[in-house]
Amino acid sequence: MLLAAASARASTATYLFDGRPLALTHVSHAAGAAAVGINDPGLRSLVRSLGAVITWHPGERYVLITTGAAQVISFSVGDRGYDVGPLSATAEFAPYLVGSEVYLPLADLLRSLSLAPRSDGNATVLQREITSIDVRGSAQQAILVARGAGSLSPRVASESGDTIVYAFDGFGSTLEGSRPVDAGGVRSMQVRVTGSVRNPRTLVTLTLQPGTRHDPPRSNDGDFEVAFGGGGSAPPLLAGGASAPVAAAPVATMTPVAEPTPPFASASPPDGTNASAAPAGTTIATVGGVSVQNGSDGATVTIPVVGNAQFAWHRLRAPDNRFWIDVQNAHLADGPLDQPEPDPLISVRVRQIDPQTVRVALSVAGSKNISVSPSATGIAISVGTQEVADGPHFGSGSVGTLVSSNEPQALVTPVPPDEYGQNDAGATWKFGPHSTYVPTRPKLIVIDPGHGGGDVGTTRNGVTEASLTLDMAKRLQAILVARGWQVQLTRETDVDVKRTTQSAQEAISDGYRSTDAQDLQARDDIANNAGARLFVSIHVNSFINSGPSGTTTYFSKPDDVPLAQAVQHDLAATLGTKDDGTIKSKLYVTLHANMPAVLVETAFLSNPDDYAKLNSADWRQRVAESIADGIDQYAKQYPVPSANQ
Repeated sequence: MLLAAASARASTATYLFDGRPLALTHVSHAAGAAAVGINDPGLRSLVRSLGAVITWHPGERYVLITTGAAQVISFSVGDRGYDVGPLSATAEFAPYLVGSEVYLPLADLLRSLSLAPRSDGNATVLQREITSIDVRGSAQQAILVARGAGSLSPRVASESGDTIVYAFDGFGSTLEGSRPVDAGGVRSMQVRVTGSVRNPRTLVTLTLQPGTRHDPPRSNDGDFEVAFGGGGSAPPLLAGGASAPVAAAPVATMTPVAEPTPPFASASPPDGTNASAAPAGTTIATVGGVSVQNGSDGATVTIPVVGNAQFAWHRLRAPDNRFWIDVQNAHLADGPLDQPEPDPLISVRVRQIDPQTVRVALSVAGSKNISVSPSATGIAISVGTQEVADGPHFGSGSVGTLVSSNEPQALVTPVPPDEYGQNDAGATWKFGPHSTYVPTRPKLIVIDPGHGGGDVGTTRNGVTEASLTLDMAKRLQAILVARGWQVQLTRETDVDVKRTTQSAQEAISDGYRSTDAQDLQARDDIANNAGARLFVSIHVNSFINSGPSGTTTYFSKPDDVPLAQAVQHDLAATLGTKDDGTIKSKLYVTLHANMPAVLVETAFLSNPDDYAKLNSADWRQRVAESIADGIDQYAKQYPVPSANQ
């Protein structure tokens, strides 16, 4: 973790926001720019007023801010790169720690929240901004979507036969100008800002063809939406019904034109791919009618999917408890859905958030246990009645005939070495005593290629975690055997690890499904039953957006620590990835292995730079060599007390 520079000095920043004074007191200046601590009372109040939530726990690397529109802003301690939804940006400086508080670059944070400091005499006004206005559609139907700071609820300022004007009171914008549209009966769009710095108003004027009809405007998850139908046709886009949603590419987009430096880069990743676009040569999937079944043990939300698509899900910690899943490369067959539901749910909403992404959002009555199960026919989301202290917060996978899903992933907590008693949920779970385990085969190392068979793990552009981990495991096996070690793999092909009859109740009670628990225990059984000296599990990481990168080695037991440190040391020295260090985590395979065990997350498939490395055979060979070097170094420092060959 990066600590604050010694020259940093504390100060206060004062603004006017929504007509009231706002003081930020946890402000530091380093390298000539301001940073604000995430525990600042004024910042917390500001974030709440925008309908957003900050997620961070002491020791974690990532700071997540989820807006009212269910868009995730992610900062990473020690890394200048950050993400706002699918867009990437570079901050003035990297977030850092002062004591136990993370400090974020203030200017970048405000920009990501769609807030703009504006001078007005001796005061600085923190002005809400409209940051994007899109019109998507075809000649017959179109939908206008606007996004900005907080929930947008404009009023109709004026309406005549060929024009309609929406007024966003209290919002400024840099989107001023006129654009042609020619979709859904909308000919053109003009944006202009009036009023004063303290009381701005953004006016959006649409010029319409005669006979154009439109729905009443509404706010949808904080976004402003209104649908239009050209030639007198009814616009069923937002009102429900059986008509298909608009699926064409955006016709006109208003983006910031007045700022000399765009705040964010292109929405496409640097490698030229587009995570939400359909791969070349593939057909787009269809999401059918979403249904909810309620029972005594909770609720099941069924999302029918025809075709192949990828998905990503995210949930917020209590007290927010929102959950949403985005089905990418997909169109919604029926109209949008917004309906209340009984406990354990509060409501279910379904909509097309962009031309190729369908979002299903759940409001949950408390911090319930949630599981996501993809299949060849769709996705089932199970919401239980049991309250959980904490749980996985994001995950991804595929749905359709080429089903793939990675087991639920949680943000891990990188705890300093002297605080190993703290777990991800904040509860205390201490290390047990050092093990008295003595391997019966001290030359044997068991290597576990993560996932396999029906569970391919995380995926990107057809590259699967299961294939990458097997490749690296076989390379590691060849190196270790050449150095005199005996090696056994938990799987040697793309298959599920054989299920065992051993009880997996502990894993199930920890939140694992029965099949997951049996698979994970089977991997440990191979090593435990063979009397192996070491257990090494190889994985590929992933995140909800492209920002996070790096290599990490996880451990769970006291005897794992030296092995984890030795392996990570060699990985960090040779791979050229970000060194994310060693992390204590309650991972099943490392916790239930009798011998010293580690799990290596080699790199992030979701990050463009790491993705390129993972696709390099030379780089994967360096991964294998580095892990082997770490094992050799560990074995020299910690010899087996009584060698029993």
